[in-house]
Amino acid sequence: MKRLGEILQEARKKKHISQIRAAADLLIKKEHIEALENQNWPDLPEPTFVKGFIKTYANYLGLDPVHVLAIYRREFDESKFQKPRPNPRAEKRLFLTPSRIINILFISAILIFIAYIGITFSSILSAPKLEVISPPADETTSVPVAQIIGKTDSEATVSIEGQFVPVDGQGNFSKEYSLSEGKNVIEVIAAKRLSPKAKITRTIRLIR
Repeated sequence: MKRLGEILQEARKKKHISQIRAAADLLIKKEHIEALENQNWPDLPEPTFVKGFIKTYANYLGLDPVHVLAIYRREFDESKFQKPRPNPRAEKRLFLTPSRIINILFISAILIFIAYIGITFSSILSAPKLEVISPPADETTSVPVAQIIGKTDSEATVSIEGQFVPVDGQGNFSKEYSLSEGKNVIEVIAAKRLSPKAKITRTIRLIR
């Protein structure tokens, strides 16, 4: 008489179904299907679940689940099944009480607040970004007026050679600067409260 594992395996192969496909179709672990077909009972969960697996698998393979379960009961003595002993230490570690959940949430909130404060202070204490779009770093021109155009943080203040320049809501600024004949070194400074200053210089040579 054929054993349970042989019946299941032959029915599956007759339908040209792989264990991987059967596991995916039934949402059952492939290891459980292997254990059923090989009758490796220790590799399976407790009998209540095994009988559910067998019934589902039998229906899937077109077998009579009542007949298949009868074979299972004949071949496997459920009274000899030993439940795995729980690890008290593991249970104690994993057990979550309401007070522990509250503590975890409280600590998480504190960490998020600290991270927020850190990011905020880092932004406050860091130098503002400063970009001078025009003129280039080193330029020679015959035009006596240079258009200084740049961008910085919207909350920063900008000065060009000591003269404050308005900054719009997007951080843009511009100013016409009168050049002297020869070499002109123009210093652009952006500053924020409590932050170090950002400085860029431009060198423009005016020739007549």
